Amino acid sequence: MPRTVTATAAAFVSAAALLFALPADAHVSERAIVLLLPTEYYRNVGVLAVIATVLLTVFLPAGWVRAILPASPAPVSVAIPPPGPGSAHGLAVFAGLLAIGIWGPHDPLGNLLPLMVFTIWWLCMLLGAAVVGDFWHWMNPWAAPAKWAFRGRHLFRLPDWIGYAPATLGFMAFASFYLSDLAPSDPDHLAQVAATYWAVTFVLTGLFGPEWLRRGECFTVLFDLVGRMSPLRWHPPRLQFPGARLVSVRAAPLSLGIFCVSFLAIGSFDGLNETFWWMARIGINPLEFPGRSAVVWQNRLGALGFVVVLNAVFAVCVWLGIKAAGKGRAGFVEVWARTALCVLPIALAYHLAHYLTSLLVSLQYLIVALNDPLGSGAHLLGLDHVRVTTSFFNQHHTVRLIWLSQAAVIVAGHMLAVVLSHGVALHQFAAHRRAVRSQIFIAAFMVAYTFFGLWLLASPTAV
Repeated sequence: MPRTVTATAAAFVSAAALLFALPADAHVSERAIVLLLPTEYYRNVGVLAVIATVLLTVFLPAGWVRAILPASPAPVSVAIPPPGPGSAHGLAVFAGLLAIGIWGPHDPLGNLLPLMVFTIWWLCMLLGAAVVGDFWHWMNPWAAPAKWAFRGRHLFRLPDWIGYAPATLGFMAFASFYLSDLAPSDPDHLAQVAATYWAVTFVLTGLFGPEWLRRGECFTVLFDLVGRMSPLRWHPPRLQFPGARLVSVRAAPLSLGIFCVSFLAIGSFDGLNETFWWMARIGINPLEFPGRSAVVWQNRLGALGFVVVLNAVFAVCVWLGIKAAGKGRAGFVEVWARTALCVLPIALAYHLAHYLTSLLVSLQYLIVALNDPLGSGAHLLGLDHVRVTTSFFNQHHTVRLIWLSQAAVIVAGHMLAVVLSHGVALHQFAAHRRAVRSQIFIAAFMVAYTFFGLWLLASPTAV
């Protein structure tokens, strides 16, 4: 076992070294200006900031960390969405968007369905949950109709041993759709996919009851976990350290940790698969990109491989940390699962950084679509002439501001993850010295991932 772990760790380090040693290529649009920025200097500063955070956790009194990240006797558990009026309203909005997707404009940039799904829901609402808490819990479109149709009855019991594995598989299917589908933003196609997903989830809720929404529906799980990062505590109302609810749990199932690391892996690969480096790996000339149809299976297999490798590497780092702390293997699963929850700030930071540029443009198109949702010439918002601009991608000072904002978000996510992981170690190992030793390899992982994230942010892309 130790030889296998050592070999795996050495292979990861070697692959990372080769990755980071590659020279930069050229790219048009905002990336051409990014290449003119001193990104290497910014990257080094970001990495040093994460290293400084690691050192801070070493010298910070353990009592202070336990005060801001208190332990809780309750295990982590995703709440079952209530079948209240919020769920009914969510269903009505969802049905309306499906209708617009089918009968509205065929242009994805003029149709409310893809704009609302990929801009408002997948980006703005998910980020909003990290600020104010999990409001998707109250407006999911399944709880109310399931209550109306099944009246609290179900045929089967979802086995405990399966954990949150269905949610991970569901999220992988969603990732495969938006990463490799030929036209994920096509309104008709998106409406069909969204309606099918709703129907399948509705049937499974009828078979397994509301427990399916708690452990099988990937977006309910994701919004619940992201909501635990909120600095706001509503019952009773008070402020708390961001992510405190991720740390202050007694136990977390292994499958939930795999879900969190997989979310990080998919977000990272979503940026990696557009780079010249990835195109070279799959034999595609990035300057003559043939289109999404040429890289469907390469991206699907790449995403799956990245998920498997990142989970394995993270597990190796946790295992080595436990060995360094002098604790036996008995606590590996619990330590791994609780530590894996701490990568959520990194995953969410990548999520925002990767989609920030598209958000700046898509919000403009969203305003235009809200003004005329059916493409009938209406002016519901009283906007007669709205021009969508991308000029900020062609100016040095605005591109610099955007890139620095993205880099700052990535660095801040890693810094928060370091603090949360240290809090978990203190709860798990009690003694400050043993907790610090257990974090050596996790800290190294997070520093290396900071370097990787900032390299990815500055790398030229082909699509």
